[in-house]
Amino acid sequence: MKIVCVCGLGMGSSLILKMTVEKAMQALGISSEVEHQAAGTMSGGDSDLIIASPDFADELSEYDNVVFIRNIVSVDEAKDAVKAFLDQRDAS
Repeated sequence: MKIVCVCGLGMGSSLILKMTVEKAMQALGISSEVEHQAAGTMSGGDSDLIIASPDFADELSEYDNVVFIRNIVSVDEAKDAVKAFLDQRDAS
């Protein structure tokens, strides 16, 4: 599963979020490739999932594979968001 974590510059909070998401995916037992990018230059079209804070909802509104996480260091929140996304996707 290819995941892109997004923030404003692609350096700070998206890197922290990337590390959180990697731990969440490992805990869920799901193989993944996680990278981090800036919202303005993101190439998320080939990603299975985009994860960002709610601050980037407007910039990411064109994508239908986005979940938002408020606490970027919470592995539990990341696990819950990914699981909910996958459950919804699988139900479609």
